[in-house]
Amino acid sequence: MTEAVAAETAPALGLFARVIGIITSPKATFEAIVRSPKVIGVLALVAFLAGAPQSAINLTEKGRQAAVDFNVQQMEKFGVTVTDQMYDSIVARQKYAVYTAFVGTFIGMPIFLLLVAGIFWVVFNAIMGGTAEFKQVMAVVAHSMVISGIGAIFTGIINFARGSITTSVANLGTLLPMLPEKSFAANIAGAIDVFSIWWVLVLSIGLGVLYKRKTSGVATGLFTVYAVIAICMSYFFSKG
Repeated sequence: MTEAVAAETAPALGLFARVIGIITSPKATFEAIVRSPKVIGVLALVAFLAGAPQSAINLTEKGRQAAVDFNVQQMEKFGVTVTDQMYDSIVARQKYAVYTAFVGTFIGMPIFLLLVAGIFWVVFNAIMGGTAEFKQVMAVVAHSMVISGIGAIFTGIINFARGSITTSVANLGTLLPMLPEKSFAANIAGAIDVFSIWWVLVLSIGLGVLYKRKTSGVATGLFTVYAVIAICMSYFFSKG
């Protein structure tokens, strides 16, 4: 009883303490976040972490060209034929990417958060009978995204140093360069990303704390979804 009362009356953690706690002690940190859910500060930080590398690489001519090449590759990956006119348009827009990268992340992150939190709220509350408030779900998801922000910074530093862009430099594909490019095996290897796996684990801990469920059970469900998405996307891109 005394421990429960102490937990309820414990002061809310500041933003810095929450960010560090997500890395060093996620369960205890999520327990504090659930008691006092806060979203805006950590969401702004994650948007900054995601936008800074994209903006930084566009500070140099080499970086802007790398970004242009990456955009072209992504469009072709989805089966789009890039014409000369389309290429010139990409080059023209890239001149402003040092600014638009931040704008994009600060607009996109809240949308992503609402979408993901909404899915979890429907699954755990409406379907599985949970009682968490939507703000608590958003707080858990937003704080788990700190891991994605760290991954974005890490990838951005590597991309900036070598003057080329990839979506991730911490995946199994980088250790298996002998796999045929664009093959199903290569795409699967590329989908096994260290920071994505770390994010899913941290998110599982947070949802487990929020809904009083075992982390292993939540993680099994999330990793199953992760695997299905990875397999489907890898198959799609291998056929492109």
